[in-house]
Amino acid sequence: MELFQNQSKSYKSWVTIAQSVAEAGFCSTMVFCGILIFLTIFGVKRNFGSYKYLLILFPAVGIFFATVELILYPNVHSFNAGYFFYSTRRPFGVGIEIVTILMAFYTSIYASTICMLSVQFVYRYWAIFDETKLRFFKGWKFLFCVAYSVIVGAQWGLSMYFFNQMDDYTDHYMREELLYRYDLTITEIARLCLVSYNEDGSLRWRNNSSTIDMTIFMIVQYTIVIYCAIVMYQKMEEKLKMLSVSLRNLHKQFYKTLLLQIFTPTLCLFAPVVFIIYLPLFDLKISIPTGMFLCAFTLYPALDAMIVMYIVTDYRNAAKKMLKKIFDWMYSILSLNELPENGTTTAQTRETALGSRVWS
Repeated sequence: MELFQNQSKSYKSWVTIAQSVAEAGFCSTMVFCGILIFLTIFGVKRNFGSYKYLLILFPAVGIFFATVELILYPNVHSFNAGYFFYSTRRPFGVGIEIVTILMAFYTSIYASTICMLSVQFVYRYWAIFDETKLRFFKGWKFLFCVAYSVIVGAQWGLSMYFFNQMDDYTDHYMREELLYRYDLTITEIARLCLVSYNEDGSLRWRNNSSTIDMTIFMIVQYTIVIYCAIVMYQKMEEKLKMLSVSLRNLHKQFYKTLLLQIFTPTLCLFAPVVFIIYLPLFDLKISIPTGMFLCAFTLYPALDAMIVMYIVTDYRNAAKKMLKKIFDWMYSILSLNELPENGTTTAQTRETALGSRVWS
């Protein structure tokens, strides 16, 4: 059955929209993740222990992820039994092969972000049920958490790069479609491609190995997240009764944060990728600019930062104090620019007023 028969020839407008959303996501990520990092380091007075490092690392990686997306502007197109992952950019004048490697690196950052989410759930789980194991997050041992996210994330990128390398069959399969929809010559751009079936209908195992690898990765990470979330929901109240009211409220706030951190990445990170990587297996006669789903990636870090700052009271209070200081500073500047009633002022008067404002 032919789907999308009446769609317009060109998908260039979708690419433009996706790039605009990516730019908006980059700006919002820089602002909100930057504020979260600043508040964690300088604003929040409560000692979060080693969890503070995760609260800094997660938005920092989000900023890096959004930056790489802005540099590459990667795009995806789904066509029949395959998808085509490409970039028309040549940042810093590098060659096609280097851009292809950077595209695989981009997917590694995506996977590392998901790994760090599961690490956060493990930390909160141990903080409630087995506090002695938090030693694995202290000092140099925190590097194990970083190494886990980097190594497991890297295997996603390596899988994309080695299993989805272009060959004569995938080039031929996508060449006319890419020219028809985007006016691009396939040999002139950085690209990775998956086609699930050969011409005779048999499975292309090399390409499908990438899908298998990604499936195992998502199952493992999501199992960790869901298991920790369910156990915390069922047994958290009993454990928290032994803590002070202040710590009890903090644990509940972080738990609510983590619950929202299940829903948000599911919508922004998991769902688009699941749709893209499994669609080719159905071999539908379709042509979809699925790259428009990738723009949700850059929105996620900003949404995650806003969730933390909205739910955790310490961040709300720190943000209010920071805003009050900014408004007080702006008011002091405006007050210094006001003239006395006689309309005159002296440099000495201004200097005295400025000194009193600064040192008071």
